[in-house]
Amino acid sequence: MCLASAAQPRCSMDELIQVLIVEDHREIARWLKAELAHYHWRAEIAETVELAVAMARRHSYTVILLDIMLPDGDGIALCRRMRSFTNAAILMVTAKSDVRDRVRALDDGADDYIVKPFAVEELLARIRAVLRRSGGDRGPVVEFQDLRLWPEERTAEQDGQPLNLSRREFSLLSVLMQNPNRVLSREQLLEQAWGYDFYGESNVVEVTMRRLRDHLQRDGKVNISTVRGVGYMLRAAHE
Repeated sequence: MCLASAAQPRCSMDELIQVLIVEDHREIARWLKAELAHYHWRAEIAETVELAVAMARRHSYTVILLDIMLPDGDGIALCRRMRSFTNAAILMVTAKSDVRDRVRALDDGADDYIVKPFAVEELLARIRAVLRRSGGDRGPVVEFQDLRLWPEERTAEQDGQPLNLSRREFSLLSVLMQNPNRVLSREQLLEQAWGYDFYGESNVVEVTMRRLRDHLQRDGKVNISTVRGVGYMLRAAHE
């Protein structure tokens, strides 16, 4: 595989970036580590799922570059697993270009997705963009009861505790929080959360709603009510 080399080094970031490269192809992993070193970023390599989990639990990485196809598991499942214990930026770096893989990876917590072969300049630009989004002003906040949501950085918390939501779960919660105490139909949720009109018998709303409810605290101050035959409503728990 031919991968473009990096341009002249630029040390524009104030802090040392620590990167975990999860890649079982040794030549690619070593190439990435060497290129990142030009930027004074410290990189470590994990070739398996279990080693990656162990390393990510021991160290606080800034960025995780994660391949999808690993010898002992699926990289997208690993991404979702890592999201439960790390706030590192996760970028999928893979040869799989199928749209379904991209959607699945982003829904399961990846911050970005880049397909091999790639120019290292593009990878670095994507890393910098993700870090800018995560490191600056959190921007406007939407609040309802004990829920808080930051649309620009796509994060949410309940009673001060972070909610580890997929992209679909976050979009659905965002729509509900912007319309509290209002019943929204499945069609409205589809259009407002994901930007398309409802056609066919897709159960994406029901599946995502069930997962979102699982994230919310059972003794929290909100719940999502089902209004039979109409839709769903976010409301205070004891109303």
